[in-house]
Amino acid sequence: MRSNSTEINLEVRRDEMVIQAPLGSLPYKILFADGHLFEAQNNQETKEFLEFCEKPNAESWLSYLEQRKTVIFVGIMILAGLVISVPRYGLPWIGDQVANWIPHSWLMMAGDETLEILDESFFSPSELALQDQDKLRKEFNHMASLVLKDQTAKLIFRHSEEIGPNAFALPGGVVVLTDELVEIAEDQGGVIGVLAHELGHVQLKHPARRLVRSLMALAVVSLIFDDAATFAEELAAISGSLISLAYTREFEEEADRAGKEILIRADLSPIPLANLLQKLSNGCKENCSQLPEWLKTHPSVPSRIEFLLSE
Repeated sequence: MRSNSTEINLEVRRDEMVIQAPLGSLPYKILFADGHLFEAQNNQETKEFLEFCEKPNAESWLSYLEQRKTVIFVGIMILAGLVISVPRYGLPWIGDQVANWIPHSWLMMAGDETLEILDESFFSPSELALQDQDKLRKEFNHMASLVLKDQTAKLIFRHSEEIGPNAFALPGGVVVLTDELVEIAEDQGGVIGVLAHELGHVQLKHPARRLVRSLMALAVVSLIFDDAATFAEELAAISGSLISLAYTREFEEEADRAGKEILIRADLSPIPLANLLQKLSNGCKENCSQLPEWLKTHPSVPSRIEFLLSE
């Protein structure tokens, strides 16, 4: 070999050479036991020489991947699949398992805390006539007794100009119904249909599952960005507000199916609920900003009406 135009003759054993395989256009590097380093000028000739000497090529993992593009492609596809599937399927599944193990007393505490925050921020006492409240609560309790075995449910009424026409379920089985939704419905049968839908959320433990999923998603993001302080702050906020009152489209479709079954078991018709949905949809054509929050995260109104009217 040559070093700075100086020819050096060395006699070395094959097992005394450490060969560094080339990466890209970089040269072969051969490290000898006495510390000399040889950089090849021609990678192809060096490769042939090493094969002649039966000296194995000590490839780095980068060099290994570079020469095996199929391995890289498969690895990228697997990684992309994990990135897509874990948040979409893995975390929700794990979250649902965790939610099933949470004691009911803990969920009631979370629901009461959320309601307390909402009362301080958005709600005022209900202005609905007590006799109307009693009628709705009686139907609600009857439907709840048909489907809730190891859970409890309680209907409360609130007035809120900020939230407007709305109904939602909190952890622990508390269902909140606003005066504004009752006023828009006019027909009590439609309101009972809404309550059946919310009981579907309670029956399927959607409030608890939503809470755990949200916490797990936040934890994963915080771990990725190594921001424990932000996680602590958001954890405190979520514990009170549950991020939002909206469920996923998946949960809403499940609650629609469960709500229809509850109405049928209670010998009630889902038609008034379908009529209420149609009325709200028609009103949206004139002013879509008035569309109740209760509808914004649900499946499309036509598909819901079709489902409710189907046999």
